Amino acid sequence: MRTVTPLDLRKSLGAILDSASAGERILIERDHRPVAMLVSVEDGRKLEEDVEERMRRRIAALDRLAALGDRMEELHPGGPSAVQSVRMDRDRDDA
Repeated sequence: MRTVTPLDLRKSLGAILDSASAGERILIERDHRPVAMLVSVEDGRKLEEDVEERMRRRIAALDRLAALGDRMEELHPGGPSAVQSVRMDRDRDDA
């Protein structure tokens, strides 16, 4: 990955854009701190996440957690709930 400054970017914009479109990732730094990254359109599209897919994954994760809670209740009937277990762990760690 190549690192450039804003001044380098202004001086060589065409060449830097050609490099990025060819797949090179360009890190833009100001005062030795990264402020932006220039990538090809294809790489940029890979970074964009489909909102519906993200929601589907989150709902699936919540469903798995609910199933795990149901399974724990089956294995330990009358035992503490997940919330109670977390509170007990925190109380134990704080002691």
